[in-house]
Amino acid sequence: MTKLKSFQFAFVSLFTICPSTMVWAASGADYQEVSYDDLVNELSNKKSTYEQIKKDANGPQSHIGIGYVNGFTNVSTEGENFNRRTTGIQLSAGRDLSSRNIYGEVIFRNYGSNDSINEEFSLRELEGKVGYTNQIEGVWNYSISSGLSARMMKYANSSKDLHVDETTPAVVVSSGIFAQLSKHISVGIEGSARTALVNKPSDKDSFDFAFRLNTSL
Repeated sequence: MTKLKSFQFAFVSLFTICPSTMVWAASGADYQEVSYDDLVNELSNKKSTYEQIKKDANGPQSHIGIGYVNGFTNVSTEGENFNRRTTGIQLSAGRDLSSRNIYGEVIFRNYGSNDSINEEFSLRELEGKVGYTNQIEGVWNYSISSGLSARMMKYANSSKDLHVDETTPAVVVSSGIFAQLSKHISVGIEGSARTALVNKPSDKDSFDFAFRLNTSL
């Protein structure tokens, strides 16, 4: 009887120990020891990846735009001084510089030709400038910028025998307000004023305002 109880006790003990051993072995097979340095390196890599993603999301963007522009030009030639209003289109391309708030931009404007019976008038312009933009409130942003432009003007008046064909360098100052419709699209209006950098130009001063559609890439 004693032997039978001893045998039963040994069997139960063996049955209890074996599953525990098998679980420990299975868990040990999947276990991989990680050192402190490995853990620190893994956390550092994850942090660097997150910071890079955040940097890319808030990093510099490229900008392409199109606009409809109204211009007012003061023409002074051979003792005559008068103003002319022109309309046209503008194409722009720019890039954020050191941050999203500072940008560089190149604009080409084509006012086309405005001819009448006695007059012929055409104007094109190439402009480069650096600007600053920031949020006002909600979707609204403002911008201020300054740079240089080259204005290519042709004017002829057969009745007064006036002829102008000049390219005039000028300094330009601009300011605008824009609504950010989505992450990549904004619309707004921008006004620009110019004054010639040379003495006695035919294209002395000018002003324009443009309705702009801008996209960010």
